[in-house]
Amino acid sequence: MDEREKEIAQKIAEAVPKMDDFTKGYLLGQVEAMAHKKENEEPEAKAG
Repeated sequence: MDEREKEIAQKIAEAVPKMDDFTKGYLLGQVEAMAHKKENEEPEAKAG
């Protein structure tokens, strides 16, 4: 992980305990959607 990624992870770790359950669920959904999208892009990049 580079420094920028570490900074982002630290800020998220500090913010999550302060969030309500709805916001935590929204954040989780966003992260899962991005991860899924990235997983689907990788095979295409390797094939092309």
